[in-house]
Amino acid sequence: MNVETPLPERLFKAACLAVTAGLAAVALLYLVLFGKLMVADMPTNKCSSDTCPRGMGRLLIFVPLLGIAAGLLWSRIRADTATRRSWPARLLAAVVALAALWPGWSGYEWMRGPQMDVFGYQAPDRPSSVKPVGVWKPDGPSGMVVRARTDMLVAFNGEGRTGWRLSAPDRAAVCALSRSTPSNVGIVAYEGDRPVCGSKIEAVDLAEGRKLWAKDLAPPSVSAAVGGTAVVAERGSLIGLDLREGVERWRVPVPGECRVMALDGAGDRALYVEQCASAARITAVDTRTGARSWQTPLPTASPLREAQVLSAGPVAVRVAETAARGTDAVLLFDDTGRARGSVPSSGPEEDLRSQPAPVVSGELLITPVKNGKAGGVSAYSLTDGHRVWHAGFGKESVNGLAAGPAGEVGVVTSYRWWKYLTRLDVDSGEREQESAVLRDAPLGTRFAFYPSSPGYCVFVNLDQSGTLPPIFDMNPVMGW
Repeated sequence: MNVETPLPERLFKAACLAVTAGLAAVALLYLVLFGKLMVADMPTNKCSSDTCPRGMGRLLIFVPLLGIAAGLLWSRIRADTATRRSWPARLLAAVVALAALWPGWSGYEWMRGPQMDVFGYQAPDRPSSVKPVGVWKPDGPSGMVVRARTDMLVAFNGEGRTGWRLSAPDRAAVCALSRSTPSNVGIVAYEGDRPVCGSKIEAVDLAEGRKLWAKDLAPPSVSAAVGGTAVVAERGSLIGLDLREGVERWRVPVPGECRVMALDGAGDRALYVEQCASAARITAVDTRTGARSWQTPLPTASPLREAQVLSAGPVAVRVAETAARGTDAVLLFDDTGRARGSVPSSGPEEDLRSQPAPVVSGELLITPVKNGKAGGVSAYSLTDGHRVWHAGFGKESVNGLAAGPAGEVGVVTSYRWWKYLTRLDVDSGEREQESAVLRDAPLGTRFAFYPSSPGYCVFVNLDQSGTLPPIFDMNPVMGW
């Protein structure tokens, strides 16, 4: 006589079968994904705990755990042929197995963390003899990027497609760009037959890709676009030209024994560092009239091997003497030229790195640093030089810094064959989220990048190899 199994027991066994199917489905999914990471994502046939594809270690834990759990539940209903042959129980198991794949995939996305993949790119430069010089990111919502190479300027629109081109003059090569582009006008410097930068400059309207004016100079010269003025330092003179018209507004003499080594500015103030014999000084001038606002001697006693204006407001200048024990620091000044602190290039906590270039955000200088083999990023106050925060990156090498959306700074790092993009809070240095893996990013040793919301990022290669795409963009991707 057959005794009918009570309903609660039948329901329990059907539920066990369904859960077993769900666990087995997710375990199989994870096994397939583990194999995909091994075959497609691992650059070599082996990896260690910190070089395996992200998520691989967690998959290695979850696959056997889910398999064991499914096996234990199966052992409870294996002998119950009635439950296994029941079509309602089978239907329920199939539905649960399919439904379990969605949370299983979500779990995989969590294991993998943020990922970015190449969305579009341009073919490498031709002819291969041309070399990249620099890049501009004009203001405005268009997302346009202008990349300079020795033979021309090339604009790319917000989708990475080529826009206008502006060729260099005959027998001239682009050698430098102004750091800023006020009113979407930039200054291009050229070298001629002599390999000395600054024999000629041009003003370029970046919105239309046309030359506004050109001027021949006595090289070497340095130039900057400051407010509505093109400020140019050539041998014996500092000149102010109307940025759009090229008409000379003012001219002030530079002593014959002095050489301008760095020039930049913002608003109505231009700053320049000049070397005079073994002494150096920094001078601020009004870009509207050329009148000197202030002049301050720098704490140096030997010729400078490096000078760079990092910020015009607050004023920050990086200088390095040729003397072994000479000044090598970021010097800070107030609006009247009075010294108010410094950040040594090699301090008790860490060493400042000159490359990649630091980022100025408000009153903070955000710069790559190194302490032994450990890399990181630190923010220093431009008002007194104290360290505000530090973000360590361990074994990862810091390869790039860029201002991101409001309140963020983007950091590109690399370790072995992996590259990452990390977003830090400007005020605290805390990570906004886990670093995003830059999948197969064709990055060289020198590049610029422009992160934006919600995760989209444009990269511009400035590598001299000529084998990499000049520009490419990366978008967030999930899981796979």
